[in-house]
Amino acid sequence: MKDPAGMRDELREYKRSRIIEEASTLFYARGYEATSVDLIAEGLGVTKPFVYSYFKNKGAILQAIYERQAARLLDALQEAKKTAGPPEQRLRGFVRLFVEDNITHQVSSGVFLQEEKHLSEDAQERIRKIQREFDSLLAELIQEGIDAGVFHVADAKIASLCISGMVRWVHRWYRADGRLTADEVCDRMADAALNLVCFRNGAAA
Repeated sequence: MKDPAGMRDELREYKRSRIIEEASTLFYARGYEATSVDLIAEGLGVTKPFVYSYFKNKGAILQAIYERQAARLLDALQEAKKTAGPPEQRLRGFVRLFVEDNITHQVSSGVFLQEEKHLSEDAQERIRKIQREFDSLLAELIQEGIDAGVFHVADAKIASLCISGMVRWVHRWYRADGRLTADEVCDRMADAALNLVCFRNGAAA
């Protein structure tokens, strides 16, 4: 039998997640400024005090959206860095995950790109610190491919920023009823990332 305290924690985290999800949907559709805590509560079918029992204000909800999005991608990149295999395989695998995340979390990805100006200065600095770590790890992964002689770009850091910029806008144009399936989009974008770093295997070189 589960520990009652553990069950309470799980329930609290579930409710907190539901608030984040509803707020993300509203922030994406209406914008942060046009969305009130009343609207978030109404969308969830709860009272405003219920929302305030999990977040002290609307800004704290926005901060939670950013932190969750940034941490999830950083964790995925850290796993890719630790995975065994050639650099091109690890880069391709990570870019597929990166694209898939932007498709699966299309709404929060959109909020991440458009509402940073509404974060507090402290929150902005925390998010930017995570982003700098993300950019640095991705550049390191690309540099491994350069050192191995399979990636042929002059600047790993610039290449990492180009890949991030390419992938982060997937949420703007991807449609579930579009020409390509989500898996096909992931594959095409991963191929594009390898083209961007001028991947050539030993035989081709």
